[in-house]
Amino acid sequence: MNQTYCTHTGKASVEKPWLNYYPEHMRRFAAPHMTLSAFLQEQNQDHDKPTIEYYGGRFSLNRLLAEADKAARALAALGVKEGDEIPVFLSMVPEFFVLLLAAEKIGAALICRDGTVEENQEAVRRSGAKVLFAHDFLSMEELELDRQASSLEHVVLVSPYQSAVREEVPDYVARHIAGRYPEHPAGGEECMDWDTFLAGGEGFTGSYEAPADPDRSLYHPYTSGSTGPSKELIHTAASMEGVISQLIIPSPVQISWRVLLCLLPPSLIAMVSPMVLYRIATTDLIILSPFCDEKDIDLEFLRHKPNLMMAIPMMAEILMESKRIPEDYDMSFMLVMGGGADPMHNKFLRRVQDFLAKHGSPATYSMCYGLSEAGSTATNPHANSSFMDCGSGIPMQGVVISVFEKDSQKELDYGQLGEICVQSPGNMAGYTDPEATEKTLQRHPDGLLWVHTGDFGYMNEKGELFVLGRGLTERYGGGYLFCLPMENKVVEVPGVEDCFVVTVPDKEHPGYFLPYLFLVPEDGAVLEDLEKGIHDALEPHERPVRITLIKHREYFHFKTNRRVLAAQIMSE
Repeated sequence: MNQTYCTHTGKASVEKPWLNYYPEHMRRFAAPHMTLSAFLQEQNQDHDKPTIEYYGGRFSLNRLLAEADKAARALAALGVKEGDEIPVFLSMVPEFFVLLLAAEKIGAALICRDGTVEENQEAVRRSGAKVLFAHDFLSMEELELDRQASSLEHVVLVSPYQSAVREEVPDYVARHIAGRYPEHPAGGEECMDWDTFLAGGEGFTGSYEAPADPDRSLYHPYTSGSTGPSKELIHTAASMEGVISQLIIPSPVQISWRVLLCLLPPSLIAMVSPMVLYRIATTDLIILSPFCDEKDIDLEFLRHKPNLMMAIPMMAEILMESKRIPEDYDMSFMLVMGGGADPMHNKFLRRVQDFLAKHGSPATYSMCYGLSEAGSTATNPHANSSFMDCGSGIPMQGVVISVFEKDSQKELDYGQLGEICVQSPGNMAGYTDPEATEKTLQRHPDGLLWVHTGDFGYMNEKGELFVLGRGLTERYGGGYLFCLPMENKVVEVPGVEDCFVVTVPDKEHPGYFLPYLFLVPEDGAVLEDLEKGIHDALEPHERPVRITLIKHREYFHFKTNRRVLAAQIMSE
């Protein structure tokens, strides 16, 4: 591995060149170390101001804390105690955050997964939990399978309307909710609704508060599973605050932020810490719309007019393709649009930026770098850096990122290709799998714990990070296969509208990989006319085994559907 992208030398972990972009007071960052509840109370400037809006229902910090105390008593009444794990298969509803604060109060941890029925059952079984929280559209069949696979005694079924004002739920959201219910919803003696659950704690008189411990296991999200089996992580109040506190940047310009969050579940830490908890801490308004069908994201956008929106590429695509957003619609209210989740090629980034500019938005569509193991957010955008050509911003003020030789702790110079490693106050405590933890979370000679991300890229002398791809996949005969750089070359070929690359193991040469190209042609373009341009644009080792024409990009769990397509290719 000797690819070099610049001639400068120097060790990023020592020099930290990105700090030159931060004012002096931000360079002296110190991560807080307190309970999540105490942190939110310290940061939030108006405990009675609503910070969560959910289909007409509004929650201030005081309301969340009061509800959390009721839920903590109710959990204790059901026998949940310090050290226990609670599976929570809820969408992004206020009850999730009530349970998170309640779990901290009694010393328990939430297990959050949004996988297949089988994957969710495995999470329940592994937790050994007696109590499960799910929506009331859980099917009887799913409940029976959960019963058989675990020691469950109680199931709390939460209605999507529990915290909503029904008259304020749009018709298109209500239709989507109605479509979620199976013919035979879950029910039985062990099932109860949310109100019954809370009522069960009203008469509880025993002790239920655990000693304050910011380092105690609190939140177990799962990795997305887009490139392989998802893994269960362990995050604490301290690790979550380690990310949130870096996002709280004092500014002379005061904006009453209205933030829209659609669809994305609390099993993704990016949604829990940097999105919702951060907004609660800063007393901004976060608008939750988890039950909006993905095809209706544009309607929620038009309804709320947010000035900040988490628009991962799948959502940005929906907005750009919407026929319901007028050509001359004024989006000057949109100040920030964040991407993430799925790295995208230059042509897509230009399309989103042109779309925003066309509608009068001053926002820059930013694609920063992060991962669940580091609390999601690891880099910030900054004015002097581009998100084109795999650019991913600069490390956050309390984060150190550098590049290391594969399978070692030898740090490389600027511009050298290697594994991206992250040292951050947001780093996880580990996985639930000790062997996986030992491989990923490593103590370096500097005495600090670094996350070895499995992502490869380089850093330049300015401290700008460039992420080329996940894993170091090599083709037989020589040459690395990095999907995003390959896609950046292909989309510039005349006649190509969109493309993505899927790499799969080479059956004839174990340990090596082969690239397959999936291509959306422009109207009127045919494959025969495109092949020569694609062939010329790519290096010999990058040229695909096969080009498949598709009508549009497909997504799996909010990311490009590479995992399923790779499995299909391997089964041929």
